[in-house]
Amino acid sequence: MIRSMTSPRTRPGTLDVAIAAVAAVVAGAFMTFQVLDDSYAATWPAVPLFMLCVVPLLWRRVAPLGAALAALGITGVHAAVFGDDVIRCGVLIPVALLLAFACGARLDRVRALAGLVAILAFTALVCVTDHPLGADAAAFYTFAGPIVAAVWVVGLLVRARGRMVAELQTRTAELREARDERARLEVAGDRARLSGELDALLTRRLDALAALADEGAGHEDPAAASAALARIEAESRATLDQMRAVVGVLRDDGDEAEWEPQPTLTQLDALLLRAGGPGARLRVEGRPRALPAAVELSAYRVVEHLLEALEDPGEAEVVLRFQDEALGIDVGGRLRRRGGAALERARERARLHGGSVALAPDAATPRAEVLLPMYATV
Repeated sequence: MIRSMTSPRTRPGTLDVAIAAVAAVVAGAFMTFQVLDDSYAATWPAVPLFMLCVVPLLWRRVAPLGAALAALGITGVHAAVFGDDVIRCGVLIPVALLLAFACGARLDRVRALAGLVAILAFTALVCVTDHPLGADAAAFYTFAGPIVAAVWVVGLLVRARGRMVAELQTRTAELREARDERARLEVAGDRARLSGELDALLTRRLDALAALADEGAGHEDPAAASAALARIEAESRATLDQMRAVVGVLRDDGDEAEWEPQPTLTQLDALLLRAGGPGARLRVEGRPRALPAAVELSAYRVVEHLLEALEDPGEAEVVLRFQDEALGIDVGGRLRRRGGAALERARERARLHGGSVALAPDAATPRAEVLLPMYATV
């Protein structure tokens, strides 16, 4: 609100037009009453000229000093033409108060003082030419002049308050920007530190994997070589998990980073419980063994998509078959009518590893087979 009373304007607003229009109507009615009353010497030309005396209110917020000078000039013409046989103070004193506040609230110190001088002269002219009420210079010095000056001082105080509010808002914006910049710098520093840790982690882990590979290459015993490969597999999984943790912290996409380990076949029990409840069953055939992380993830996703394609996952039966050269996945249950999208997603996931998803002859039991290269099993 204070800013609206002190901020500069380039053209009159709706409020200015409304105030000027109301003041002109009041001024016209005020002077018309005097024309119709034989006690005053006012004539009809005094009405429109008196209405012009309040028109400068239209520019009181755009050019307060110009409006004050215009009001003084038009009132001087009205007083020169019609003398002191009419009453003007009832309308023009409130006009002087509005102009005084506008000059104090919207002009700098020098122009505000010039505006005060013009408004005091305007007020004095109104007082000394107000005939029937016996107004004179004494009324100006004891009543009208001090009130106008007090309103002008109030305008100065409002302007000072407005400047203070604007400075506080500017300082607040600067402090907010400084805080945000500091936060960005801290995040950038943390990201740089984590990037260095990731580089060191990769170097250390790759050196360890290379040493394990060299160690396994020197063994002629198949059992020892398999053990070495199993250790390489375990170390590779641990490296991937740690990389996901660091990369998850480095992400800056506005979402919560997901850096938890990817699901494996050992979590199928939990998946079945979530999707179908205690009625879903899991059976494992063959010799379970460690599989590459990408294959285990794809197998998990295949089962997940096929469960989505079933009408009632609670009746599903999932069978994992660990074969010599392949991992077979059977998911039994009735397909729902709109399960084609989930079934297609399962097919796409299986094709990543050269596998396939086929339906049983009765078109009710999906069967997926994900092929594994021989060197991928340990």
